[in-house]
Amino acid sequence: MDAHNDQTLTEHRVQRSILAAPEKRALLWLAHRLPRRITPDMLTLLGLLAMAGIGVAYYFAARHWLFLAAASLGLVINWFGDSLDGTLARVRKIERPKYGYYLDHLVDALGASFMLFGLAYSGLVSQPLCFAVLTLYLVMSINVYLATHTLGIFKISYARLSTTEGRIFLIALNLVLIYVKDVQIFEHTVLILDIICALAAVFLCILTIRTAVINLAALDRNERGRWDERRNHFKLGRGPFLE
Repeated sequence: MDAHNDQTLTEHRVQRSILAAPEKRALLWLAHRLPRRITPDMLTLLGLLAMAGIGVAYYFAARHWLFLAAASLGLVINWFGDSLDGTLARVRKIERPKYGYYLDHLVDALGASFMLFGLAYSGLVSQPLCFAVLTLYLVMSINVYLATHTLGIFKISYARLSTTEGRIFLIALNLVLIYVKDVQIFEHTVLILDIICALAAVFLCILTIRTAVINLAALDRNERGRWDERRNHFKLGRGPFLE
């Protein structure tokens, strides 16, 4: 990866979520006050372990409401580790753009898998719906990584939403599930998480298709433009066209 792509991983991030501004201020405040012995890698590991803990908590969530509370606590810990690691590296001027990009997204994929596998076997949701959400999440992630590589733009928020808003939604949902786990719809009992997963799957599917169409259209325009450059180059008799 060249220097331009190094810059892309750090400076060309698109973060326009609802809470982006206050979250950035909070993360900077925390980063300036963390002890020197705490490193970005330690925070990344903390975030991953929190996701594993969330998966375990969801697995047992149907047995006692305290496991739902534990899952919510895990989401807070995950936010602290996952969101703060990059900020801490930038504040201390110890950025490793390619290393951080690779590690963070590997950890994100593992973390989502831990959480959704635990949820799938909790009895609170239908497994096919849960695994559909995981599959679509991973497909969307691949789409983001491809766009970063080909377009030079790393988009980490969509429809004014990012993982931070997602965590807040899950914490609120956990609170609801402590009291209500299913609802009656046209005389049928439906699990609340089935409804949420179905909506999430539709949202992820539409979002992925929409962004893929936009990205492919942009790439098509850019590369068709190169055809004109080549034709004009040869018409002027300038010899081999160098990319």
